[in-house]
Amino acid sequence: MTNDADMAALERLEQQQADSWGHDGAAFAATFTESADFVDVMGGHLHGRDAIAKSLQDGFDTFMAGTRMSASRERHVEFVSPGLAVVINSGNCVLQPGATECRAEDLSIQTKVAVKQDGQWLFQTFQNTRIRS
Repeated sequence: MTNDADMAALERLEQQQADSWGHDGAAFAATFTESADFVDVMGGHLHGRDAIAKSLQDGFDTFMAGTRMSASRERHVEFVSPGLAVVINSGNCVLQPGATECRAEDLSIQTKVAVKQDGQWLFQTFQNTRIRS
């Protein structure tokens, strides 16, 4: 795969996250390795794809039902090596049902580490942090 193909694969992975957000924890978690670490915006830490799927589905079934991920205002991808990339998305949020724009207090920055395993890109680490104004 070329860098263009790798970049497209990472974009598809992020699109899969956006498409599954708010309703399908298993599909969202499928974008992660089996041993992934996920740190949410409140500082909660989940380890492993199964834990990510369960926790998100619990949220999607209750307080996050019907929410959507916004597009990022800024995105930076750094290929550290052929099978390792760091993805930083800034200025995104979780949109509540009916919302069309992010509120300033909800904006966050996400740092993701992606690894290529058996020709497939997956996220190994995800960290989400609120942006302070």
